Amino acid sequence: MGESGEFFPDKVFPEYAKGYSVEYHDTYKVVNIHDPWGRDAENYTYLLVQRGEEVPAGYPNAKVFFIPLENVVTLGVVQIPFISKLGEISSIKGHNGVNLVHDPEFKKLVQQGDIIEVGSGALSMNTLLKMEDLIELEPNAVFCVANGNKEYDNHYKLQEAGLKPIISAEWMEDSPLGRAEWIKFFSLFYNKEKTANQVFDQVKQNYYETKEKVRNITQKPTLFSGIDYQGSWYAPGGNSYVAAFFRDAGGNYLLGDGTERGDKTLDFESVYDRAQAADYWINIGYADNINELLALDQRYQKFKAFQEDRIYHYNARVNEYGGNDYWQSGIISPDVVLADLVKILHPNLLPHHDLYYYQHINTT
Repeated sequence: MGESGEFFPDKVFPEYAKGYSVEYHDTYKVVNIHDPWGRDAENYTYLLVQRGEEVPAGYPNAKVFFIPLENVVTLGVVQIPFISKLGEISSIKGHNGVNLVHDPEFKKLVQQGDIIEVGSGALSMNTLLKMEDLIELEPNAVFCVANGNKEYDNHYKLQEAGLKPIISAEWMEDSPLGRAEWIKFFSLFYNKEKTANQVFDQVKQNYYETKEKVRNITQKPTLFSGIDYQGSWYAPGGNSYVAAFFRDAGGNYLLGDGTERGDKTLDFESVYDRAQAADYWINIGYADNINELLALDQRYQKFKAFQEDRIYHYNARVNEYGGNDYWQSGIISPDVVLADLVKILHPNLLPHHDLYYYQHINTT
């Protein structure tokens, strides 16, 4: 309880994130997840009751959690950095795919036996979860990722087993700061709102300071993104999270027309017509080097960005098991991702910044 006698003296309210909201009451919080699949589907309500207090009436459809949480399981790697930044990494007792995680404190807890493996690392394959081990942990909550497909999503199976899933839908946000602001969502379950505000405010300040450096750029380098897979070129849509990074970094994203919040599908010929002369090729899908890229399609050599050795990819921090830190700490650190992109597109603007998540893919 705070000095004022309140249980929740510090509060959070999302400024950029669109996927959740919160209402504060004396002894509880009401948290709503809004349309987590982006399909006008069901919403989810979580009733967070301070430990030792009574569950309030009037919320018959809400899932009840007593807070702060003390024993949780995480099923997605992106959840680890949020919880870690809040100083609550020790609350995690099980995880789905422990080898994929980069967080050093998390890895230490795994080595000590304080965090156990409860799955295979696949986000939405409920048949691959070790349900017996998971149930034995008796977690207060299970943070999971889902897409609304009952055949694959694990939160349905968790509920059937008597467990208490919490859906984290930060991946549905279409802005970098929107995704990072899900630290406030996680803070609600730990009463760590003050920490969440401090972390996010610093990230936001850094992000805008970097964005400001490119505001007056008149010549924006052209770029394209993605790769062709079995006849379809998958590229970030015009209103996507990745396209927002490109714009904020002072780039002219040649495939950024349209209003798609996720990926868009094109054919090779249309991408080539629009991007053959682009200055940069940023993000090359699941290819990690030039040999893998050319093994997919020799025609990639026709692009100017290939010929002039200007290809960059977010695979500078990938561990031996394939865990990519861009999709882990990079979600809570969009300020660093943006600095990487500005360094690539406008290297003179950030002379002292070294690439962290991105690296140059050598074509020579």
